[in-house]
Amino acid sequence: MSEMPPPSTRTSFVDGLPPIAIHAAIWACVFIVGALLGWIGRGILAGPDDVPTMTVYQDWRLICPARTEKEGSCRITQDIVDSKAGQQIASLVFFKQTEKDKKESTVLAVSVPLNILLEPGIGLKFGNDIKTYQYKTCTEGGCVAIIPVDDQLQTALNGTDSASLTVARLDGKAVDLPFSTKGFAKAHKAYLNFDAKRSSWWWRLWS
Repeated sequence: MSEMPPPSTRTSFVDGLPPIAIHAAIWACVFIVGALLGWIGRGILAGPDDVPTMTVYQDWRLICPARTEKEGSCRITQDIVDSKAGQQIASLVFFKQTEKDKKESTVLAVSVPLNILLEPGIGLKFGNDIKTYQYKTCTEGGCVAIIPVDDQLQTALNGTDSASLTVARLDGKAVDLPFSTKGFAKAHKAYLNFDAKRSSWWWRLWS
């Protein structure tokens, strides 16, 4: 009686690899699949790349450029409206500007109507604390003051209950234009998050 041949065995490339190499290959596959799913999900949730976004945080608006604008930056804005006339009389814009030496700085641009005295400047008042700044330029739309944002101003914007602009009318009388700080802290947090993403190599890779 002839002997039965031994059962055939199958070998694979994996069988010849040490355990550490197998584990490394598994984790590499997990990373690649996770990155692919993240890229697909990000595209679905974020919407088209070429569409700017606007998010409202109580009395402030966060306006961000399209993701395809690599050098763009978000802005946090609020309009001050005359409740009687229903017209905009001033606006505040918190944003990052690039200086001539290419250094970036955060500023608060305040725009007010033309029918004011320029010499006294504009007052920025939080509670009982007021600071005065000079106007930088005037256009057909109004006069603008560019205010550097330091830690003290940032803290005031984040939570002072009473805030207003103070301008001088043509007759010399000072007028307060109240504005709200509600929602600024949340808008600023989102602003920083967006800015951090845009400066991230991972964000740039998948944008």
